[in-house]
Amino acid sequence: MEKIEPSYYAIIPSGVRYDKRLTPSAKLLYGEITSLTNKHGFCYSSNRYFKDLYKVSKQTINNWLFQLEQYGYIERHIYRKRGSKEILNRYITIFEKPIQINLNRSIQEILTDNNTSINNKPNNSLKKKSNSSKGTKRGQVLK
Repeated sequence: MEKIEPSYYAIIPSGVRYDKRLTPSAKLLYGEITSLTNKHGFCYSSNRYFKDLYKVSKQTINNWLFQLEQYGYIERHIYRKRGSKEILNRYITIFEKPIQINLNRSIQEILTDNNTSINNKPNNSLKKKSNSSKGTKRGQVLK
């Protein structure tokens, strides 16, 4: 596996920095995750990596990650071996602003087309058809 190298800087947006619900260490972990996402757009570091980096227990890392995920600052994508609980890969993606919508819905429900702003005129401008054309089929010649 490729050696994990964080970038030279970490970004902690003001929304994360001033969020009173997060512990200071969870905010620092968020900054570490941002520095690790610069290359690929996601972080694939394990909890063991963070545990060794910050010299804390694995449970502490889990608690910090849970806080960040609970308040919508990160999302963890876990891929397990089919038919078991063994984790094959885990990726963390970050959000600058917490997600305000419920993502436990299908993508079709979230991303529905809304064209009412374009097509909002009633069709009253069409002239009514004359009585002679009632009942005719398309392409039929009128006498």
